[in-house]
Amino acid sequence: MIHTVEMLLDVDYEEVLLLFKRNKIKEEVYEKFGAVVKKLTQNVKHEHPAFAFTWLSSKGKSLWNIHLKIDIVRLLRKSDITEKDYPIVEAQIRKFLTAQFGHSSHFDQHRLTRIDYKLDVVVPNKNHQRLIFHLFEKYTKKYRFKEMIKYGKNEEGEAIKYETSQYHKNNSVEFIIYSKEDERLAKNEIIEPYEKDVIRYELRLKNKHLNAMKRTDGKGKGRPKRLIEYFKEDLYREYMCEHITPIARKGDYYKITKAEQILEASHFTRKKKEKLRSFLIEISKNGIDSPKENLSAPTYRQYLKDLESIGINPILVPKNRTDFPTFMKNPFHINSSH
Repeated sequence: MIHTVEMLLDVDYEEVLLLFKRNKIKEEVYEKFGAVVKKLTQNVKHEHPAFAFTWLSSKGKSLWNIHLKIDIVRLLRKSDITEKDYPIVEAQIRKFLTAQFGHSSHFDQHRLTRIDYKLDVVVPNKNHQRLIFHLFEKYTKKYRFKEMIKYGKNEEGEAIKYETSQYHKNNSVEFIIYSKEDERLAKNEIIEPYEKDVIRYELRLKNKHLNAMKRTDGKGKGRPKRLIEYFKEDLYREYMCEHITPIARKGDYYKITKAEQILEASHFTRKKKEKLRSFLIEISKNGIDSPKENLSAPTYRQYLKDLESIGINPILVPKNRTDFPTFMKNPFHINSSH
């Protein structure tokens, strides 16, 4: 459910100095403050690998913000995180803060600045993995202002290219689908047992979005920027369905021959069957946005719903690719409610 979170903690300057002292940091040695923060995180990670200080910032009047990043998967040493795990997550965060500051009361006023939701699916067949990313090339280039981009990032934030990744991003929300194994290999990192053959669908809610959701003027949800609020499974499902399903789409993947058989056996009229077949062919040739040029928006949406109703994903498996299967179940599946 949750991968990583980032939050702000209010501290005073004396506590910042204490933090440096506990981690054997002599800040005067460094000309740039960024080097101090980097060294601080390196020291902390030896004992607390799930935690990182991403920045320290002064608010004035001897008050500072600690920018803290927490890898929940690494913290719990498992990939399947649920709402029931929240108490142990909070306890572990408080344990870390106590180790750094002697108490954990800073957590009481924390503000989330980012949260990464995820759905991991195991796809052992490498041809199926390649098919998933091939099909995503045909998906929409833009949805809810999220532009499609193909790249990965290394630890320094530099772009690295590998075939099994794809981003959809804007200033407040990002969606990425990628091979966890390939990401590890690209970064020269160890592949954990729970990452083997995993395709990850990840949704990143950034600070701008969290701030918008906090608003109480009718433009937001009045949702506090607190970890316990975003740890709720109903909210997780709502976000994944709202932001990823319209890109990944529902329905399983077929080559045209099998799709035609399903269409033929459907309850639709002969005329509708022919239109849906043409719709599929057009998408297969030119991408899912292509039919919008010749169809009204209501008709376009209806055709997608028609295909969904008979279990066909609008993106077809290429008929001439013998290395791809004739059928593949859609790996992205999430229930919208209990």
